[in-house]
Amino acid sequence: MQFNKLMKAVLLLLPVFIFLMGCGNTKAGSDITDGLIYDENDNTWSSGKEDFQPLVAVMKRECSKSDEIKGTYLLATDDEVIFIGGIGSVETDGKTKVNAYTTYEIGSVTKTFTATAVLKLIEEGKIRLDDKVTDYFPEYEKAKDITIYHLLHMQSGIVREFIPDDTYQADIEVWKKYYNDGYSDEQMLEMLYEQDLLFEPGSENFYSNVNYSLLTMIIEKVTGLSYGEYIKKNIFEPCGMDHSSSMTFGDVTSVPEPVPEGYYPFDVTEIVPTGYINTPNSWRGTGDIHSCASDMLAFDRALLGEKIINSDSLKTMFDMDKGYGCGWQTFSRPGFDGLYYHPGGTPSYIAANMCYTGTSYGNIYFIYLKPTVLGGESDGECIENLFTVLKLNVL
Repeated sequence: MQFNKLMKAVLLLLPVFIFLMGCGNTKAGSDITDGLIYDENDNTWSSGKEDFQPLVAVMKRECSKSDEIKGTYLLATDDEVIFIGGIGSVETDGKTKVNAYTTYEIGSVTKTFTATAVLKLIEEGKIRLDDKVTDYFPEYEKAKDITIYHLLHMQSGIVREFIPDDTYQADIEVWKKYYNDGYSDEQMLEMLYEQDLLFEPGSENFYSNVNYSLLTMIIEKVTGLSYGEYIKKNIFEPCGMDHSSSMTFGDVTSVPEPVPEGYYPFDVTEIVPTGYINTPNSWRGTGDIHSCASDMLAFDRALLGEKIINSDSLKTMFDMDKGYGCGWQTFSRPGFDGLYYHPGGTPSYIAANMCYTGTSYGNIYFIYLKPTVLGGESDGECIENLFTVLKLNVL
């Protein structure tokens, strides 16, 4: 009898165990840099394999050519890490050089996690793509023709932010309040309900943070968990993302660089005096996640490896209907077919998560997390040069 009970418990836990083993990016106790060659002069780690040397050469050159290149850069395949650079910055202790485990604000890269969560709940029958927004927000009468599909693909016609543009742009106190969690969900929804749609749902594409805020609230309604609890339980923990968090403040280990005067139409020190955003509630699901390059790689590998959602859900996710998938975008340029990405930004941080499918190396993941808003031109050149090499190796 005891043996039968034990076997029943093992069988019940076996799928969970398999999922946990499948999602992790390293073995227990191992380091993502194991087996890589460390260069102390530039704080980089790289593969010594001959096949990867053209890619290593590009990354080393690009990461050293501008003082505006700062933060963590990571290049990898499904099975191996090619390059990690911890460039030009230290952690909050003032001495540890940034590395694959340094945490950053990833901004709108958060939307990829939100889309993954929604598609997972659709697989479980808890949400449907054709559900109407009014099924969850009956008071939002203007959204009667908007579906979950429209929210995921940025086709709802909903304005970019909860706060009306004329108020948001004109009043510095509104900015300060919004960037410090000064509005409740109820207050934000009330402001939203008063604003007209920009176009008929499904007819156009317009990038709106509110789309993913509504999806986040729907996740919470159907699961009974906060967004942070759901993401931790269903994505972070199964994938071994031990350095990632959602709906938190004060756990970022990178140090934001000062924002140059005039970069924004406001004094950023008035909005975020410490350089860190304090929006664990109002930005949840749209820009609240903190993560590191190692964890992001673990997530990407698990996602494309069908360890989190199935192949049908991945097809939906990467269906670039009117230019936007579900938490992913694509370059609308010749020669970049199969390259998917999502950028992210907060007042002090820039992030990008990219996957290039169909190369001779298999899937290639390129992630950069930066504690500065500068260096966009240099990053663009890095991407161009990196993917020029990859295009020469496309199957």
